[in-house]
Amino acid sequence: MNKWGRRLVISGAIFFAVCAGAVAYVYVKAGQFRGIENAGQVTCRAIGGVVGAEDIAIDPAHKRAFVSVDDRRATMAGRAVRGRIALLDLTAEPPVAVEVSPAQPETLHPHGISLWTDPASGEQTLFVVNHLDSGISRVELFTVGADGKLAHKGGIIGAELLSPNDIVGVGPNRFYATNDHGSTTGLGRLAEDYLQLPRADIVYFDGTRFRRVAEGLQYANGINVSADGKRLYATETTGFDVVAYARDPDSGGLSLLGRTSLPNGPDNIDMGADGSLWIAGHPHLLDFVEHAGDPAKPSPSEVLRLIPAADGTLAIETVLTDKGEMLSGSSVAADAGGGRFLVGSVFEEKILDCRRR
Repeated sequence: MNKWGRRLVISGAIFFAVCAGAVAYVYVKAGQFRGIENAGQVTCRAIGGVVGAEDIAIDPAHKRAFVSVDDRRATMAGRAVRGRIALLDLTAEPPVAVEVSPAQPETLHPHGISLWTDPASGEQTLFVVNHLDSGISRVELFTVGADGKLAHKGGIIGAELLSPNDIVGVGPNRFYATNDHGSTTGLGRLAEDYLQLPRADIVYFDGTRFRRVAEGLQYANGINVSADGKRLYATETTGFDVVAYARDPDSGGLSLLGRTSLPNGPDNIDMGADGSLWIAGHPHLLDFVEHAGDPAKPSPSEVLRLIPAADGTLAIETVLTDKGEMLSGSSVAADAGGGRFLVGSVFEEKILDCRRR
């Protein structure tokens, strides 16, 4: 073999090694090598009538739950149908999903939702991330009636809502939202996902204008605040962690406190009555990608409960791990009190109503 042949072989070997290393890196970071076994001392039943129950907001005072419902596979197939907000009466046996969203806005593809209750009057506002058919996104505000039915108050739009995923209301018209990507092109977002580029951020709307309050996140997803409003938490799905911030309730500003590593790619965050964080996630992110394209391919689900300590650290408790047999692609676990919790997913046609044993 002449020197040019040797150079070609060596170059090919190096190229192959680099590609193999890149693939291995992605698989490791996506959790693909983790063994998954069903676990958890829980009993669950399925509640049907919901397709793509991506987020759930519990109203503990009225013992009910609002559910963000959207058939994302229909949208991906080019035959989008209007989504809806469903209501579950948690005192009913069994609970039945009833639509409570009004006719407006005409286009409704809900993603993250958040229920805010005025501490003085008890009046409630439901915040909804809505992805319009035009390709832009808007935050919809709904007043909540005594019967749980919603009335549209209006929408808020801004260039800062680049790729909104989840939302948390902190006032009648104030909220934080996560942008899960910073890129606007498909190729750029693909690079963010697989190379774990920290281009996502958190924006704050103070009732008048938006401003970016946190950046440098890897696929910012779920978001929520502590009961006293002094802590804000956000998940990084491709980063496999939850980020804690100190929050200034007056200015809305955030200061980074630290990160807690998780065993899965976390999605939404629900705050339990005891101050714990309930997080559903994806132990195998690449399985979830395959599940998104093919419902016959299961994706493991996992529910974690994070308990804040006095020093600000978070202790992790695994509540439920499922291979995807009960529910694939879990995106939210919402604490309903008394050991009961609800689990929703991005694509499935049901949610789980679970009780801890």
